[in-house]
Amino acid sequence: MKRQVGQCFGWSIFLLLAIAPALLPSKIFDKAGKKQLTVYLDDICQWVLAREQAARDGQIPPIANTPFSLQGNLARVLLAGADLTKNGPKYLEEALRWCDTFAARQQRVVTSLGNEGGCWSVGSPGDVDLGENSLAAVALARGLAHVGGSRGRSYRQALDRYAAFLLEGVGAGNGLRQTVTSWQLQGENSGALGDGIQKQIASLKPSSAATSAGTAFLAQMSAISSDGRLRSAALQALEWVLKNRRPNGEMPNFVAGQESDQMPFTTMTMASEAIQSAYYLLNDQALNKRLGPDLDNTIRRMMRLQGENGLWGEGADRRSSSGVPTLLAWHFLSFKGDETIPQSLEKFWQNLSNPVHAQSFGVLLHPVSTAWMGLTTAEMIKPGITFKKI
Repeated sequence: MKRQVGQCFGWSIFLLLAIAPALLPSKIFDKAGKKQLTVYLDDICQWVLAREQAARDGQIPPIANTPFSLQGNLARVLLAGADLTKNGPKYLEEALRWCDTFAARQQRVVTSLGNEGGCWSVGSPGDVDLGENSLAAVALARGLAHVGGSRGRSYRQALDRYAAFLLEGVGAGNGLRQTVTSWQLQGENSGALGDGIQKQIASLKPSSAATSAGTAFLAQMSAISSDGRLRSAALQALEWVLKNRRPNGEMPNFVAGQESDQMPFTTMTMASEAIQSAYYLLNDQALNKRLGPDLDNTIRRMMRLQGENGLWGEGADRRSSSGVPTLLAWHFLSFKGDETIPQSLEKFWQNLSNPVHAQSFGVLLHPVSTAWMGLTTAEMIKPGITFKKI
């Protein structure tokens, strides 16, 4: 495992050295740059395959013991690799293997309306983290776009059950002391989603992570299902994310209803997932038109906060921060955003051409940063590819 990772890492660094000059103010990457990025994505996918095999061989802890969000992101990277690289069939097979396992692990529940729902327990039996569940369910929805037949039906059923769980909550007696009519809040925090279930108690206070991931999932389901409730819920959730921004564009992080100063760039990455999912999947022209100007100050703030080393954040927060450059690229390409965005992105990629900095970031070493970088790389090659089938 270590030897293979090291080989991939060295080749990728060589590629990154060649990528930076390909940045163009009109479209960020030219054809040659995208070709090099495709090889880099291929390296990341190969690393993911090696990691999965090492887990099956018992060389590292089982994949099932890692967070659902990480599992889902790695699967989405492989799905993007299946669409964009020459090794597509191999990557698709591994991604769908994960989707099979994830769908089969779903815990069945009865919603507050008496319908069949489903979710996935995390940690202690019965505990449910809606942020983790939703982001992983996004990957399952992406897997559904690549299959049909009985496999596709099993994915769709699991997705429908989870959507029912989000919208209709869960009845008491399903590992809960009280009935939850919906995980999406009304009133002052209308649109937000709660955290989930811990020790048989429901947390029904706003969670930025759960709401952002929930927006992404509901947007996926809106594109799959004719149930208008899903589209409405996705729009409400996104509005909560947007309206809670500070006047300076900051995206605050709410945990169980309390604002936290922890993980600001991870919070931005999650918000980016929500924003782009809505943009690509809800087909709401009015929303898409206003997202550009609405987010101008957030985009400018992200560029001001970029470090001299081209990166954002420190420690664990940095590992999930590559969603920031993804958002910058999306804003520039979709709205002819700030003309200095390509320079900001060049600074980011130039840093990762330094082996010491790339190792510190965790590319091809740490699964969290590698997964997010895989998604970012795919988006630089073909915008929208990690959100919908193109």
